[in-house]
Amino acid sequence: MGRLLLSSGQVSVLLSSGIVFLFTLALFLSGYVLQQRTVHSLQAAIKPRLPKPLPAPVAVAPPTLDVKWARPVGGRPEPDENFEQYMREQTLNWNRLGYAQVVKEHVELCSAVMLLGDLHKRKSPAKRILLFPRMWLRKREDDEEDDQQLTTTKRLLRTAVRRFGVQLIPMEPIVDGADDSLPSSYSLASLYSLTDYERVVYLQGPGMLLDASALDSLLAFSKSAPMAAFPATPDRKALSTSLLLIHPSDAEFKRLKAVRASEAMTDLDLFRASFSAPESLISQWSLSMGNVVYESQNLRNAIDGFNASIFEEATTYVRLSDPEIPGPEYDVPYYDRVALRPKNEEAKAAWERLYERFRQRRMEICGLDLEVWTKPMLQAEERENEEL
Repeated sequence: MGRLLLSSGQVSVLLSSGIVFLFTLALFLSGYVLQQRTVHSLQAAIKPRLPKPLPAPVAVAPPTLDVKWARPVGGRPEPDENFEQYMREQTLNWNRLGYAQVVKEHVELCSAVMLLGDLHKRKSPAKRILLFPRMWLRKREDDEEDDQQLTTTKRLLRTAVRRFGVQLIPMEPIVDGADDSLPSSYSLASLYSLTDYERVVYLQGPGMLLDASALDSLLAFSKSAPMAAFPATPDRKALSTSLLLIHPSDAEFKRLKAVRASEAMTDLDLFRASFSAPESLISQWSLSMGNVVYESQNLRNAIDGFNASIFEEATTYVRLSDPEIPGPEYDVPYYDRVALRPKNEEAKAAWERLYERFRQRRMEICGLDLEVWTKPMLQAEERENEEL
């Protein structure tokens, strides 16, 4: 009888051990599955987004911008069913494709870092490059204000590298021997010195990036050419510096340096003198994916039926450029801002959202509030009072 009770106890122990083992195994498996899901979610979150192929060329000229945004249809094309297979067959080397920003003075740096940060946020697989004056790496002990600027500048440069993986490239004045403390001594022509890259896109700031897919497609699938610029006007008779897609080369860099050394001129004049239009413009069909570049001041020309939602969905980049103020970095008094807003209600809503989004991103990325803005007339009166 005692031997039977002992056997029953052993069975109870074995059953208990088995139950514990099963619960432990179930707990382990559930934890493993949860861990794998988390890993896959993290991989999906950080995985670069692949661009869509460029649309096929079309013979019909695109509608004017204002009419385009008033239409209830449109937007960016969706990838076709064979898109993933198409991308697997591509041999793109994203280490040779990049977005570059050129800053010539301290006030431009935050906007450049914001743009590169937005490209990182939107998972663009291309490299991010920032060119800045080499003299910023030197500290001037005799200028307290300059020292404060350099402190902020170096903080923002570190932010660009650590948060957004930006490659920093110091640049020299475009003309040998020029004063390296003057912003005018530097040029967008320095983009041609980036010979480690096959193609580079430059966007003129300050502005807001609403989507990067069209830019990634242009960068990935365009043919390499010395210059492919956004047109200055719909008639395509001159280029602008709003968007540049270039193929860097030593030969072009030396040629542009020689032209610039022969005569003082702006970057726009330099490029217009060196590259002919319309041969050096981005093709019309390449821009059929939506509005790649837009200027905020054009929202004042919005026609009846303008749709803010369609505009934001189909626009890639908006350069915040209103001639009455120096830039979105400045805090414009309320009544002055009201006078600048578009009259069309939908366009006004889009305009206000763009400026507010810029303000928020400026604080989030750069830790900077808007600068105090003084109207030009008031500045002149203040100078007169000081002289008296």
